[in-house]
Amino acid sequence: MNVRDIMTTNPTTVRPETGLAEAGRLLLTQHLSVLPVTDAADHLLGIITDGDLLRRPELGTAPAIGWWRGFLTPETAANQFIKTRGRHVSEVMTETLVSVDLDTPLIDAVERMQSSRIKQLPVLRGTRLVGLLTRRNVLAALLDRLAADGETTISDDAITTLIRTAISRSNWAPKDMVRVVADHGAVTLSGPVFSDAERRALIVIAENTSGVTHVNDQMIFVDSTSGVAFGSF
Repeated sequence: MNVRDIMTTNPTTVRPETGLAEAGRLLLTQHLSVLPVTDAADHLLGIITDGDLLRRPELGTAPAIGWWRGFLTPETAANQFIKTRGRHVSEVMTETLVSVDLDTPLIDAVERMQSSRIKQLPVLRGTRLVGLLTRRNVLAALLDRLAADGETTISDDAITTLIRTAISRSNWAPKDMVRVVADHGAVTLSGPVFSDAERRALIVIAENTSGVTHVNDQMIFVDSTSGVAFGSF
C-alpha cells in the first residue's frame, strides 16, 4: 500500500497572507488539525496546525520572550515572539517540513511520522501539494482492512494451516506443542506454553488469521524450570 491509496486529496489550504482568525475558523469549523500553506500555483510553503495556536497572548498562554531567558540570542527571541504573537499564517507557520510523494510506501510514511513525531505529512508531486496523509487516514485504512478480514470466509482446514504456519515462523512460539482446532471459524488453542506473553501472542496470531471468528483459549502454563503444569490461565 502506498500513500496515494489512502491520502486525503484536495486538502483545505490557506495562503501565507491569510489572517490567523480565518485559519483558526477553518480548523474549527472543518474539524481539521492542520492546514497546508500554499501559493497560487499550489507550491507548498509551510504548514500550520492547531498546536501552533496554543501559546497566545489573547489566552494568557504565551511565554514571556527575552533574549536572556534560556540564553536565547536576540534573533531567536525575536523569532519566538513572532511565532507566538503573529497575526498572519506566514508568521506562525512551520516552513521546514517533512513530506512524502505519491508513491512512498505507507510503511515508510508511517515510520517518518513516528520518527519526526508529527501527525500528518504533506504529499507532493515535485513541489506542488497534491494531498495530505494524516493519522486519521491510516486509521480509516486499518478499519477497512479489519472489516474486510471479518467478511472473509475460508475453510477450517485452511484456517488451521495458516495459524500453524504463522506459529512455525515465530521464533518465540512453542511450535508443535500447541494444538490448533478450527470449527466453523471458531479456533481452539490448547497445549503447554511457558509464559503469559506466549499465550497472548498465540491468541493474537489466531485473531489475525483470515476467517477466524472466535478464539477459545485452553492452553496451560508450564513452569520452564520445574516442568510443573499449573492448569489453564
